[in-house]
Amino acid sequence: MKITRVLLGLLIFAAVSPAFSADFDFAKDFQKYVDDGAMPGAVVIVASPTEILASESVGWADVASKRPMDENVQFWIASNTKAVVAVATMICVDEGLLDLDEPVENYLPQLKDLKVGRAQEDGSIVLTPAASKPTLRQALSHTAGLRFITVYQERYGIDSLPVDRLMTTVGMTPLIDEPGARYSYSNLGIDVAQAAVQAVTGVPFEQFLKERVFDPLEMTDTTFYPDKNQLERLATPYAWDSETGALKPIRFTQTPSLDDGSPRYAEGGGGLFSSAKDFVKFYQMLGGAGVGATGKRILSEEAVKTISSKQTGDGVATGYGFGVTVSDESFGHGGAYGTQAVVFRDSGIVAVYMVAVAGVPKQGEAQNVFRRDVEAFIKAREER
Repeated sequence: MKITRVLLGLLIFAAVSPAFSADFDFAKDFQKYVDDGAMPGAVVIVASPTEILASESVGWADVASKRPMDENVQFWIASNTKAVVAVATMICVDEGLLDLDEPVENYLPQLKDLKVGRAQEDGSIVLTPAASKPTLRQALSHTAGLRFITVYQERYGIDSLPVDRLMTTVGMTPLIDEPGARYSYSNLGIDVAQAAVQAVTGVPFEQFLKERVFDPLEMTDTTFYPDKNQLERLATPYAWDSETGALKPIRFTQTPSLDDGSPRYAEGGGGLFSSAKDFVKFYQMLGGAGVGATGKRILSEEAVKTISSKQTGDGVATGYGFGVTVSDESFGHGGAYGTQAVVFRDSGIVAVYMVAVAGVPKQGEAQNVFRRDVEAFIKAREER
């Protein structure tokens, strides 16, 4: 593969199968966005459940300083956190600690008095009891009728309350619809699952993840609380300045406490930070039916099938499992600043795409390049 001028000096890491990585065109295809100033940079890793097949990095983690992008750069993975919460929840289901079809109030008494807010013709809101109690299955699949985030989080950030106190505010927040009636994307549903895990295990959620998911998978760079070294490796986020027609650095809008020094708490709807090199290990486990590349089983095969199958009910068209969008071909999720992760069902191949952009005009186009190039890589691999 020809290495263009922006790629000179960037690392294409050694843990790659050279026979297959030569067929991966992502760096060449993505380079045009970097050259045009449309995107700062990106890193992609493609893997089987047991080995890394291709790893390519393009452009810059920070444009001004020309800090190169690589697979160890840290990103706020935002809503990619949701799949991690789903795995933690299903560990507890596997062990009989949680039941997906029990009302969430059985685990979280703060939620026993949830009401539906019904808009009236005069613009007022009338609170009425819900026809049914929201379940953990509905919370994980965005069909529980919960808002996206609370008013408090809108003002102070998604990670501004510990999850037990957050549940108190959720209990006072009206449902936007009857449980099970429709799909409505909700951080709060995932936060409810996080709180349920913490309640039944008696262990702080971040500790549970470390002990039951991150340590067994050797994920050393995935955390709610990036340390000094990880913050130094954090990708600068960018948005598009329509006045100048160029990228401009921004702050992480949903995690203001990260850069203003306020207390931060683990938040399951979107609070994790990770690197491509680290996060691909999590998706290798999902692609491996619950067994990580380390050989350690995290989930039962049945639990992975549950996570990756449609859980939104027969009356809801949206294809969503637990913490992942689902289709016949694949399942995975994205994050607020453009990160993507996916498992391709037939091949078991997984791919992780890391960027840090918001509102960039060519963001969707670049994501399509990622998906197209990974699919072409899988096809070339199968034809060998």
